[in-house]
This record gives sequence, C-alpha cells and structure tokens, in this order.
Amino acid sequence: MALRPFFRHFFLGLAITALPLATTAQAAETVPPAVLTALKQQKLNLDDMGVWIQAVDSRKPLIEHLPDQLFTPASVMKLVTSVAALDILGPNYQWPTRAYADALPVNGVVQGNVYIKGSGDPWFRSEDLWDMVRQLHDLGIREITGDLVLDNSYFDLGPEDPAEFDGHPERVYNALPQALLLDNRATRVLIAPDGQRGEPMVKAWPPNQNLTVNNDMKLVRGACSGKNNQPAIAVIGSDTDTPKLNITGTISTDCQPDQFYLVAGNANDSFYAAFAKLFAEQGGKILGQWRSGALPKNAVFLAQHNSENLTQYLYLMNKWSNNLMARQIFLTLGAEIKGAPATLEKSKATIAQWQKEQGFNWPGFDIENGSGLSRKARLSPRMLGELLIHAWQSSTMPELMSSLPIAGIDGTMRKRMRGEPARGMIYLKTGTLRNVRSGAGYILTESGRRYVIVIMQNENNVQNGGGTKVQDALLNWLYKNG
Repeated sequence: MALRPFFRHFFLGLAITALPLATTAQAAETVPPAVLTALKQQKLNLDDMGVWIQAVDSRKPLIEHLPDQLFTPASVMKLVTSVAALDILGPNYQWPTRAYADALPVNGVVQGNVYIKGSGDPWFRSEDLWDMVRQLHDLGIREITGDLVLDNSYFDLGPEDPAEFDGHPERVYNALPQALLLDNRATRVLIAPDGQRGEPMVKAWPPNQNLTVNNDMKLVRGACSGKNNQPAIAVIGSDTDTPKLNITGTISTDCQPDQFYLVAGNANDSFYAAFAKLFAEQGGKILGQWRSGALPKNAVFLAQHNSENLTQYLYLMNKWSNNLMARQIFLTLGAEIKGAPATLEKSKATIAQWQKEQGFNWPGFDIENGSGLSRKARLSPRMLGELLIHAWQSSTMPELMSSLPIAGIDGTMRKRMRGEPARGMIYLKTGTLRNVRSGAGYILTESGRRYVIVIMQNENNVQNGGGTKVQDALLNWLYKNG
C-alpha cells in the first residue's frame, strides 16, 4: 500500500432567534435552501447533523440544531485539548529533554552510562537530537563506555495496540505516545532515481539496524506521472522489533526525490540508531547498546534541549491535525497537574477539574485520548460552541486562532472555499473519520460580524466528500447572511 507524504499527510435559519429544533420538519422551515439542496444532492440526513452557531458578541445562539446530541467528533476534539492546554500550561510552556551521565567525562570519556530523559516533547525531531549531541561534543565527550539509557518514565500508559483503531499500525496517525520520541515515531523513507547506478535509491532514517529494507522498485524513463511514478511501500511487522519495508512499483528518471513517512519498529531502536549515527559523525562512539531505565538520583547533568513553546506546537497540531502531538499534550496536562507519571486517568481528571472551574456542564462528554482518533470520544455541538466562546474571550484567543486552518489558505482547509468570497475569512478545525465529518471554529462574515460555528455529522459515508459540500454550503450562506 502506497503511503503518501506526512503532513500533505451549519444550519442557519432566516430568523435571528435561536430555534429549539427537534425534528427534520421543524428544521427544514429555517435551513437555507442551498443547504437543503446540498443535503438532498449528497443523500445525507438533517437528523444526523448537529449545529451550533453564535455571534461572539451575543449571549445566545443564533441557531441550534440537535445542540445537545452527543457525536463522535473526530479531530475537532483537539480544540478541547488546545484550549485546556493554553489555560492550564500557558502559551509559553516548553518540554525539556535532558541528558545525564553516571559521571562527568574525564579526558573525553564517560565511564558508565549516558541517560536521556524525556518529558513528553510532542515534536522532538532529529534536528533537536543533533543539537543535544552537539552539546555533548562541546563538553568534549568522545566515548561512552556504558549504554545509552532511555528514560520514558514520565508517561505510564501500559500496553497499547497501534492497530486497534483501524488495523493499520504503520500509519503515522496511529503512532502511540511515549515520553521520549523522535520524529513523531515516524521512519522517513527517501525514494529517488539514481541514473548513475541505473536503479532507484531508497534510504531510511533513522538508520535502524533492525529494519530490513527490500528495494524491488524499477527505474523507468518518461514523464514523472501516472504509471511512471507509482512507488508502493508495504510494512511487514510495523509494531515488532524487526520490521521490514518491501518497496515495489516504478519511478521515472525524470522524478524528483520524494519522502514518505510511516511507523516501523521499536521507537527506542530508532532513537538509539539516530543518536549513535549523529554521535559518530561528531567523532564519538558508544561501547554499549541502548536499554530502558530510570534516571538514577546521583546522575550528573550534561545537556538539555528545550522544545518550541506550546503556541507553536498548537499551530502544527491543528493546522495539520497531528494526532500524536495532541496525545502528548493531553498526557502532559495530567502529569503537570496530577503529578508524574502521566496516565489517561490523570489527564481526564485534569480536564474535568478545568471544566468545573470554567463553569462548563458537559454531561456525557468523553475526551478519550485528547486527539479525536477514537470511537469512544463524545462531544456535543453546544459543548464545543461554549468552548469556542470561552476561548474568544480568553487572553490566549490569538494563540488559538493562529493555530486553526484557514479556508482556501492553509492546513486541512487549504483546498476548500477557493474562489469563494469567504476564502480567508473562515478559521476552522476539521475532523474526519469513517462516517464522521466535523468542523468548528470562527467565521468573519461579509457584514463584519464574527461567529462561532460548529458542525458535526455522523452518518454512513459522510466523510467521502458529501459532508464537506453540505458544510461549505452553510459556510457560504453564513458568510453572506450573518
């Protein structure tokens, strides 16, 4: 199965008062004709969609349709995680990753182990690991006689199955959280034509020695399109310690290098492989291997890498709907408020406490893992609408707004509303699962008034384009009439 690159990877009534709609017949009297037409054309049901719309300067909703019905929300659940994190952690919160040793280096040699302790950094990249290795090099460290000990004790989730959600553990959206992670747990596969050798080139990063790469691609000539550019990557044993990548298909000599991201193998193997490679490039060597373990109390500090702040991470998480980042941030909430190690129960309790402090009454709400990648998560249009009104009135409103996809401009909304007057006027977090299509955010209408808008649809095949067309019809109507 071919894996594409990572990260490329509303009912408005004509009336101005809120309507206590309960049936399709009642709703149909006020739903704009364009939306009813779109529903009919897409063969979708009004009773399977919930809507909550309110101007940010109003005290009551303009439209409520099934406002208290609980829906499977998909990734709009990330808005709850985002707003709670801004309130609890603050926009400048950072995650440190620290290196320690059994003893300070003597003549460039650390006698014993080096320890890397993670604190749940949602986006610790190879570039960040390079920075940490550089710091060790600057300390004069050239040799480690012991092991590289990886400390993941800040999170305690117990055993989890990355295939549980949909049977595809190799897909990056299914990657599981861990306190110390590299590159979102993803393996990067570079595929490029190599005319000099007359065959395609394939390289994987990190250079995990336990990962087998079988390159059976064919190099062809012709335009880089269609059958001349069809690489396919099958991951065998994604969630095992000895995964295999079987790479087949074709690539033209006219094609540019391309990169693919997938989950393959043990995250600690990958971390160690990258560390050892970067350390060797700085002239260093490790005599031992890696192992899991807790940081000893008498370990001495060597180096630290601080993450980007929460605001910048929310931008990445919400623009491109990164599930693993959301899960890491969600777990951090529990660890910060209830104490390490983080657990799902602590994070849920933290969210419940925060809701109570904000005056939210959300019966039936279930955040599950904070990302929306869940069939257990439950959220109603009213809950999400209240959350967005709260966020608008918060001092961190600009930070949340800047993280949302903009219609026709970027993120998961970049291809929607192009050529429409509302392009650039809608900041909407999207959500998609099988039989789920959701959207929630803010719209600045033609009149200059801003509204909170929440649309949640749970219906067979609603994710296959039909839900988007219905929602866009309502967004366009609201922009012109709100």
